[in-house]
Amino acid sequence: MDEALRTYIRVVELQSFTKAAEELHISQPAVSLQLKKLEELYETELIYRQAKKFILTATGEILYHRAKQLEGLYKQVEDEISLYHHHLKGRLRIGASFTIGEYFLPEVVAKFHALYPDITIELIIENTAKIADKVELLQVDTGLIEGQVSKKDLEISAFSDDEMCIVGRADGSLTEIEQGATWIAREEGSGTREYLDHVLSTNGWNVAEKVVAWSNMAVKQMVLEGMGYTVISKCVVQTEITSGKLQTFNEAGSLMRKFSVLKNRQRLENRIAETFLTFLKENQ
Repeated sequence: MDEALRTYIRVVELQSFTKAAEELHISQPAVSLQLKKLEELYETELIYRQAKKFILTATGEILYHRAKQLEGLYKQVEDEISLYHHHLKGRLRIGASFTIGEYFLPEVVAKFHALYPDITIELIIENTAKIADKVELLQVDTGLIEGQVSKKDLEISAFSDDEMCIVGRADGSLTEIEQGATWIAREEGSGTREYLDHVLSTNGWNVAEKVVAWSNMAVKQMVLEGMGYTVISKCVVQTEITSGKLQTFNEAGSLMRKFSVLKNRQRLENRIAETFLTFLKENQ
């Protein structure tokens, strides 16, 4: 922004040449020179200076208001260029269902935070149904879910594949499953529970009993204790499968589902959220 206009704004707002000079770290004669330059440029007197009185002329008022508008535009340009160069600043509220929030997102969020350190990230982890409610009520900026939802104001789009598996202890057997086993299930409203019910129904397996747990960790621990079998994202149990504590009872890659982004159609565009979602899709 033109230095003379910047100086003029400070003189008017501080009602003092001396205070303006101190704030701008220049001499008082330099402030007077900047004002004279403007008066010569526009061929008008801008300020009445009589004794202790400090009064703007009509043209002085016009110039002040237009200069403030220019100052605002310059600030907007600076902000937009700063955003363009990744200097995003603000808050990002991500709602994620359990598997995504606990196993998929931490690495992605860490990388995103390294690129955008001035963004405060809040990660809210609930089951799919509750995350859908939060997106609908605009309580989060974006939702990441592993199940399906049907709400008219919500838009759903897949962003990644997730491999599921039928898993039990290493001493388990497919025969036991087919004859009627105990299944460790997530709670109603969970995308993982929805998929387990789908697998049981598709295979026509008898269910001796269902034990319900409200977290993936609890489900995994119960299976490790030999309480029964479960259907769960392979990323949750990969370590235990590799170590031989658990085994899978389906062909690799035969059970797949989608991780999806959930948006509220009523939400205004949020550049921080859109930047994160672009980063998410580019870093699979």
